[in-house]
Amino acid sequence: MTCQSHFCPLMPSRHKKQATRYTGPIKWLQYVFAHGFFSLLQHMPITLSFRFGRGVGWVLWQTMKSRRAVVRRNLEVVNACLAQTHGDVGSSSSDLASPIEDQVLEVFQRAGANLFAGFRFSKLTVDQMDSHLEVEGMQYLAEALKGGKGAIVLLAHMGPWEALNQLPHFIAQSGVEAPLASLFRPLNNAYIDKWMRQQRECKGVQLFSRRDGFHKPVDFLRSGGVLGILADQKIREGPSALYFGVKVPSSPIPGLMHRRSGAAMVAISLETVGLAKWKLIVRPVLIPDSTDTADRLQMTTVTNQALQASLARSPLDGFWLNRRF
Repeated sequence: MTCQSHFCPLMPSRHKKQATRYTGPIKWLQYVFAHGFFSLLQHMPITLSFRFGRGVGWVLWQTMKSRRAVVRRNLEVVNACLAQTHGDVGSSSSDLASPIEDQVLEVFQRAGANLFAGFRFSKLTVDQMDSHLEVEGMQYLAEALKGGKGAIVLLAHMGPWEALNQLPHFIAQSGVEAPLASLFRPLNNAYIDKWMRQQRECKGVQLFSRRDGFHKPVDFLRSGGVLGILADQKIREGPSALYFGVKVPSSPIPGLMHRRSGAAMVAISLETVGLAKWKLIVRPVLIPDSTDTADRLQMTTVTNQALQASLARSPLDGFWLNRRF
């Protein structure tokens, strides 16, 4: 058995208390490195971090052949689905007009650019942020909040998602006052987890994790809050709903939150439109009248199709480095 712990070599890490597994000298050294590196990115000019990220993405593309195969498989599914839906892949997104191998490289480079540049958003002034991030459709979020039951924001892993911590600023610009929160998966390093939480909460974003249970985020929605959910990740168990034409286990959480709170749903896409420039687009999520909101599969299908529509706008901004199909 391979030792997973510095403290108890005879006991597998999964049997140890979380506080022990996620702390210790190795975790502390990881935190010191991560804190220093991400702090550097936060103070680096955003165009430089964008270019640096693309360079790192190119290096990873060169060296991670097995991961390239994963990205290629994901993109083959996306290409096939959008070609069937739109007749011509290029008509849905100029991203997919290039050969598949060029698309794979671009996914690696955009992933690096979006990740590295995204950390800079926490330090940008309002004027600086507005020059790098164009926002469209915020009125749909304002309309969703008029029902007084809060709003669920469906997010895909695309673009510099750290920029979403700036949503309170954009909500305020639209003339709406509403608290913002997001579901957050705790990291397996307690020191990094605490630091990342502080980084996000300093912008006025409340964080809920599985440790908070189901009722706290539902109560937050019922009080009129805006809850962001990254809902496109692969999970082991869940309703098998269509996603880019393939049935995959998918998260039922947005549908469950909607059913319990009555909150309206909107979806957000983040698209690269230039050098260190992105467009954030908010769209309403329409739930057909025929949908049984108590049916997990039906609601998961609704949310999957909303996420698919977001990613279809700029497929190569998606984080396709993990096997999804």
